[in-house]
Amino acid sequence: MTDLFPRGVAQGKAFYNRITERKKLKQNIAHTTHTVLIAPRRYGKTSLITQVLYENKINHIWIDFMTITSRDDVEAKLLQKISNLVVSVVPATKRLKQLATKYFSALNPEITLKLPGVSLKLHPGQQNMEGIAEGLISLDNLAKDINKHLVVVLDEFQEILRIDKDSTLQGSIRHAVERSKQVTYLFSGSKHRPLRRMFSGKENPLYALCEPMELSKISDEAYISFINKAAIEKWETPLNTKILYQILSYSDRYPKYVNALCGAIWTYDIKPTSKLVNELWYSYVLSRKTDVTEDLSDLTLNQRRLLQWLCFEPTAELYSKETLAALKMSQSSVQKAIEVLLEKNFVIEEENVYRVLDPIFFSYFKMFS
Repeated sequence: MTDLFPRGVAQGKAFYNRITERKKLKQNIAHTTHTVLIAPRRYGKTSLITQVLYENKINHIWIDFMTITSRDDVEAKLLQKISNLVVSVVPATKRLKQLATKYFSALNPEITLKLPGVSLKLHPGQQNMEGIAEGLISLDNLAKDINKHLVVVLDEFQEILRIDKDSTLQGSIRHAVERSKQVTYLFSGSKHRPLRRMFSGKENPLYALCEPMELSKISDEAYISFINKAAIEKWETPLNTKILYQILSYSDRYPKYVNALCGAIWTYDIKPTSKLVNELWYSYVLSRKTDVTEDLSDLTLNQRRLLQWLCFEPTAELYSKETLAALKMSQSSVQKAIEVLLEKNFVIEEENVYRVLDPIFFSYFKMFS
């Protein structure tokens, strides 16, 4: 039963809800409507994309920009992924040679016969970053020829800002994306504020390139329905309301934390008690102590102080006299600290209320303060 609550990406029967988003994303892919998924980290963007690609059997490539260290690295990895995708959608060797020569001639395609099949290697052009636009446009031309919808996922895309100071790399990507007819591009990332600016700021090369898809948290009702269905299979009876809301309160409805907590609960043969749920959650928080302390070590003392205060006192009155007095900080110090916490995804502002995004911090400060 614990496969219903995976620690990693949720897929197949472990993926639930997001019915509207799944339908919309499927339509966008079918109509080549390029999409940027915008949400704070751990809202399930990766699981959503993965599930839509999986359940609709869509051929795709996936580039994680967290693994990219240079501009040349982008080009090399992208051409490698394109090569592998081409081989998978054009399995016949003779046809592959024909199409590779027809559409990828500018990238000097090199086809090698090897067991158990064939490999394709594309080579960068002479001009800097020429291979990126050339490879992506050629992939689209091939997709039109074989009448297949393909997808390019550019994950953690905000990280491109670290290596693309002059925006030429983003320009190359835009050049290919806005000409695409059969290849749909999906952009995503764990830092939603810079990602949002990249696609909505008029001064940015990717402005208005994609349709934004905003993700909110999965509802209490959807979680309760899924958890109780699993509970009935496990214990032949649903969980009581107190236990359910204890799970959702600790996890704050984050898929990662719901799965971690329920995965631990489901290893027991007996139905959980409130005491057990409490023990399992704080055991999980303790297992994350190293990660939390590393995150906190990157913050200044003022930023850490504000983060800890907001864990227990979410507020719309961040600059009130009472708040400043409680924090023992000046208004300018609070302004500087909150901007960093927002940018780094420690804090979110919703309906003018500032609150800490990750429930792990609340439990951590409760344990160790």
